[in-house]
Amino acid sequence: MRPLALLLLLCACSSLATDERDRLASYQRNAGLFFDGGKFNQAMIQIERGLELDPADYKLNSMKGGILLLASGDAHGTDHKKLDEATALLEQQFNTRSPARHEPHLLLNYARALQKQGLRHLGEAVRLEGQATRATPDEVGAMKDKAKADREQATALLVTADGLLAELVQRGELLRLAHNHRLQIALQRGDDPAFLTESTAYLKQAEEAQKVTKKRIEGTKNVDFENEQFAVLRQLRDEELQVRNLVAEFHYSRRQFKEALVQLDRVLQADPRRFVDYYNRGRVLLELGEPDRAKSDFRRFLADPSIPTSSEKAAFAMKAIDR
Repeated sequence: MRPLALLLLLCACSSLATDERDRLASYQRNAGLFFDGGKFNQAMIQIERGLELDPADYKLNSMKGGILLLASGDAHGTDHKKLDEATALLEQQFNTRSPARHEPHLLLNYARALQKQGLRHLGEAVRLEGQATRATPDEVGAMKDKAKADREQATALLVTADGLLAELVQRGELLRLAHNHRLQIALQRGDDPAFLTESTAYLKQAEEAQKVTKKRIEGTKNVDFENEQFAVLRQLRDEELQVRNLVAEFHYSRRQFKEALVQLDRVLQADPRRFVDYYNRGRVLLELGEPDRAKSDFRRFLADPSIPTSSEKAAFAMKAIDR
């Protein structure tokens, strides 16, 4: 199947006239510029025009799959049309080559699509298992069987996604993003050692990416480029803090409170305005037998005016302060 698909792809390209190849190259270039700039509507216009010339174009179809994936709904939602379309298109492109010959963004986006599909099946399994506890005896068997099938499908999809990301790691490409998704998959599969390994690898790559971005900021006199890089730096920092929160919660749930505290200290050092993390650190400090420090954090958490006093977290924090 793959050699035939590749042959068809080569035939489609070679059948274009010189002016058509030039136009196709222009559409590819413009689509890439719009895509990299986050202007996905404009990118899609260029993609569709290019696909009119060559419906099998690898680069354009790969970008289209990535855009559809970005536009797809939540994995636990009910509208999966764009996700299914993105997955099918990315799979189609994946099947034209061996994994080692794919562009890194194709591997990343296909892995992300499969990961999202895996979460979709995992969510369906959880839903069915919940329904089974309230179902009649005649319905329970079928629900449990369906839930088991969904869990097996979720595992298969997540394993395949992880394999694609492992290919990127082996090639040394898109390492920060690859490690980020691998740590998520490890957590979703309940593989604790892999989660710790991937989170450590991710944090190393995140630190390096921020260093590179800071150097770009320091080395430019172009105001527009400087502002653009500041936006990149903010995104990198937000992404890092999200992962550190995930790692902190991982350790907290396993009663590894000292390890959780290390991550939350880093989060609040980087961004003291993250009020919810004062709550999270307060919980950890209580478990570590430091009630005074915990109360201080809970007070800072409650100072956030956006927190409703009726929330469970607010009630917990106020109760801890009153002790």
